Amino acid sequence: MNREAWRAEFSGKRILIWGFGREGRSSLSFIRAICPEVTPDIADGGNLDAIRAEAKALGAGNVFSQEEAAFSSYDLILKSPGIVIPSGMDCSNLTQQSHLFLKHQGPQTIGITGTKGKSTTSSVTAAILSKGYRTHLIGNIGIPCFDILLDLSDEDLCVFEISCHQLEYCPYSPRVGVYLNLYEEHLDHYESFQAYGDAKANIFRHQGEGDLAILNAELPYVTERKDALLIGRDININATSFITPNSVIPIPETRLIGTHNQMNLAVAWTIAQFYSISQVQFEEAVREFQPLHHRLEPVGEYHGIRFVNDSISTIGQASIAALNSLPETDVILIGGMDRGIDYRELEDYLAGRKDLWVIFMYAVGARIYEELSERSLLHERMLLAEDLEEAVRIGSAHCRKGHILLLSPAASSYDHFKNFEERGEVFARLAEEL
Repeated sequence: MNREAWRAEFSGKRILIWGFGREGRSSLSFIRAICPEVTPDIADGGNLDAIRAEAKALGAGNVFSQEEAAFSSYDLILKSPGIVIPSGMDCSNLTQQSHLFLKHQGPQTIGITGTKGKSTTSSVTAAILSKGYRTHLIGNIGIPCFDILLDLSDEDLCVFEISCHQLEYCPYSPRVGVYLNLYEEHLDHYESFQAYGDAKANIFRHQGEGDLAILNAELPYVTERKDALLIGRDININATSFITPNSVIPIPETRLIGTHNQMNLAVAWTIAQFYSISQVQFEEAVREFQPLHHRLEPVGEYHGIRFVNDSISTIGQASIAALNSLPETDVILIGGMDRGIDYRELEDYLAGRKDLWVIFMYAVGARIYEELSERSLLHERMLLAEDLEEAVRIGSAHCRKGHILLLSPAASSYDHFKNFEERGEVFARLAEEL
C-alpha cells in the first residue's frame, strides 16, 4: 500500500462518512490510522445516541442524522453501499470504499460479481491463489476492503467479492473483472433491471490493456469487450473436464455440488492460469476447499431425513440450480420477503416437478402459490405454511427417509430474519429439534 497516496485522499479535507455500519466503522478506523489529524463526521439513520458514543470513541467529529447533515459542505463523502442516493443530489464529492480501493489497489485485485455464485467463486478463487500468493478475500463476503490496507503489500493479491451497490457509479475496475451472471434482484434499489445490470458492468468497463475480463456469454455487455473470455463458450465444462482457452483438465475432486459450481470452478481455474498457478496447486486447493455456510450446506440427518441449508438462495434461478444439484430432494421450502421480482421461471419449473413437495411460506410463498393457482399450475404436492417452523414440520411429514428436505427460499430474509444467515441457523435448529 502506498501510504502517501492514500493520505492524499483524506489529508486536509472535511469528510463525512454516510452510514455507520460495518463499512462506515472501517472507513473511520482507516482514515484515523493514516491521517490522525482528520476527524470525519458521521451521518446515519439509526440510533444516534448509540452511534455517537461509539463514533466518538473511534475519533469521529460530529454525528448527525441523515436529515441534519449538510452534504454539500464536505470535500469528500464516503457512502455505505446500500444507501440509495436521492434523485437530483450532487454526487461530485461522493465516493465509496470500493471506488477508492480499486483506484489505488486495482492492479492487484480480482473482482467478482454476479447475481448468484459470487461468494463461492470468490472464496474458492482466493483459496486457489493462496497456493502461490499471499491472498486477501474481501468485500461483500463480509470483510470491508479498508480493513486489510494497513497489512497489504504490493506483492499480495486481493479477491474482491463486489456487489452492484459497491460498483454503482464506480469509475475504476480491477485487473481481473468477472461478471458471472445477471438475474432479477435488488429491484427495490434500482429504477430498472438495466440499471442494476449496468452497475455490475463497471467490473470491466474501466479496465486497461493487459487486464482480463471474464463475462457470461449471455450478458448483453459482451460486445463492449471484444477480448473478454466468455463463460459458456471460451470457458466451459463437459461431463469430465474443465475447458479453458489454454487447457482441458479433468474435473478435480471437490465438495462443491452441482454443475453451476463446476462452472464456477472452471472460472477460478482460468484466473489461476492467469496468475501461473499450477494444475497440481489448483487441484489441491479445490480438494481442500470447504463449501460456505448456508450454500447447499448439509446441516444433519434427523429421523432419517437429510436437511440441507441453502438460505443464501434469494432468487428463483438459485432454487432451480439447487434442485438440479440435489436429485434426492423430496421437499423444498420456498418463500420470504417480496421484492417484486419475476418468479415465472421458478413457477414453471416447480409445476413440472410432480415428484416434489413444495412448501410455500411468507409473502413470496403466498404470492407464488396464488400465481400458480391463477395459471392453473398448482398440483397436490404444493402446500402453504405460515412460517419457517410450520414449513419444516409439514415438510418433514412428507419427506422419505434417506431423502433431502431443502431450504432454498428464492427470496430475501429481511421480513422475518436479521439476514439469510439467521434464517439458515433457525432452519438448522428446527431440524435438530424435530
